[in-house]
Order: sequence, then C-alpha cells, then structure tokens
Amino acid sequence: MNLRRGTLLTCLITTLALALTACGSDDTDSAQAGTSAKFGFSGWSVGYLPTAIAIDRLKEQGFTVEAVELGGNANQLQAAAQGQVDISAIAQVMDAIDEGVPLRFFLGGNSNEFVMAAQARYGSCASLAGRNVGIQSESSFVGQLAIQWVKKDCPGTEPSYTVVEGSENRLAAMLQGQMDASPIDLQDWTLLSRERPGDFTMVADLTQSFPIMRAAFAARPEFLTSHKDLATAWVTTHLDVYRDIYQNPNLLVEKGRELLPEIDADALPAIVDAFVTAKVWPVDGGLQPESVQATIDFFNADGKPYQKVTAPGDVTDRSILDAVLAERG
Repeated sequence: MNLRRGTLLTCLITTLALALTACGSDDTDSAQAGTSAKFGFSGWSVGYLPTAIAIDRLKEQGFTVEAVELGGNANQLQAAAQGQVDISAIAQVMDAIDEGVPLRFFLGGNSNEFVMAAQARYGSCASLAGRNVGIQSESSFVGQLAIQWVKKDCPGTEPSYTVVEGSENRLAAMLQGQMDASPIDLQDWTLLSRERPGDFTMVADLTQSFPIMRAAFAARPEFLTSHKDLATAWVTTHLDVYRDIYQNPNLLVEKGRELLPEIDADALPAIVDAFVTAKVWPVDGGLQPESVQATIDFFNADGKPYQKVTAPGDVTDRSILDAVLAERG
C-alpha cells in the first residue's frame, strides 16, 4: 500500500490514534522515564529474530522494551506518525518523513530478503515474457521488486503481472502451477525448494540485485535525546547480536522455535541458513549513504516520488551509531 498522499496518511493517522487511545495510552507511561520504549513492528518473523534476542539482552541490562505487533505497513506507519510507538522498523517510514513527520533512522535492521522464483522451465528474465508473474500490487514492495528488476536486467521483456494478495497465496499458486514466477522471501524460497525440489528455480537473487533497506529502526529526535542510554544500548546490543548470529546461527534457530511455532521446526535451520548466507543483517549497523540513497531511489521509481525526501541526510541520524562504532574502533 502506498501512503504517499497527505490526506490519506492524515486520515489513517487519525483512525489509528482513536484506536490506540481506546486501548489506553498514558502520558505517565514508564516510557517517559528514559529506560523504557515501545517497539512497533509487523510481527515476529525470521528477519526480526535478532531483535527478539536483542530485546532479551536489553532487559538483562535493566531496560524495558514492549514489542507491539501492528501487522501491515499501514498500521506501522500510522503508529510511527502518531507517536504511539517509540521505535519503528520499516523502511517505508520514509513515506511519513516525506509528509513532515520528524522521524530518523538510527540503525539498520535487515536488507531486502527476496528472490525471484519461477517454475523450473523459466530460467532467465527474458523467458518470463508474457508469463504470469505474481505480485502484491504494482506499488507494493514486492511489485516494485519485480517491475524494477525486469526493467533493469531485461529491458523490453513484458511479463503479465498478476495481483495476488498475500505471500502465502502466491506461494500456493506457484505450488499448484497457477503462477509462473513471483518474488518470494528467503523463507518461502527455502520451503518451496524443500516441498518440491527441482521443480523451481531462482531466476534472480534480488538480495544482491537490490541490496536496499527492508527494515531499519527509526525514532523521533527527541526520543533519541531523552532516551539516549536506551538508544545507545539498542544500537550496541543489536551490533553484538548481529556479530553473534553469524558466528552461531543456532541462536536464531532457538529463538525461532520459541517465537515462530508455525514454521516447521525441521525446516527452520535451513531457513536461518538462507538468511545468514545472504548476510541481510548489517554487522556495521548499515545506513551507509549509498544504501539509503538506493532505497530512496527504489521507492521513488514507483511513479509517486517523494517531495521532500531526496538524500540520506533527510531520513537518517547516524550520530549514535557513529559514536558506538568509533568507540569500538
């Protein structure tokens, strides 16, 4: 869903504000003490397992972090824009920033984790001409990955893009032979390969073709100032976790078995290995200017360009990350 429309975003923000107020929001909440925070995100997934581990470690350090599962992008953007959560996690927060909401990314989460999968007989980008390629919508992240990849790697090729909402529905359509290709994440690619080995091929590794931000942690400048110890610990602890999971991926497997019971326990090590191999979590904290600019350019290419967001400095605050990295040498 593309929210780069002032009136729409304002309307959505107001709706969420009423809903969250009804659930109870108190200015005297302990988050004001400087050692507590609400973290708003879609919900637990493999990509967020390092954050789950980091939150456990932050609690051991005396901080309190409430993880608020918000569901889809629209809900996350609304909560971030209204200030109902202190730390947000999706790159599309840039939509809210472009509308004037004072948020800044202060640490990278994970980069793009999608690949282009296809029935085995379609082994190249050009072979998808006229074929049925499933997307969430043309303006969605998945849709733009497909559209921009085709334009970049095989200009002139024209697949038949078919809107099928829900990654689980696109995966089912692939398995049933009703869809020729689709961008799917590393988890679904691993499951697809296990379910029907040899029947599908990875036409392109989009984690490498588009190494853009998929998740990044954002907060308001006043939060980063008033909760500097927590924000610094958030950065330091995540960097530690990123380092540790590459050295010992079983940390992710164990946490995944705790938080993701819907995933086949036998498949989880292979799924974790796919994410680790792709190196989607930035051991240096991410937010490099070239990566941020590439992400801005990616979202700008969907036909609804940003009006205010044009450069990395418009959306990032690296001060805490840079201080942590400098201290580490």
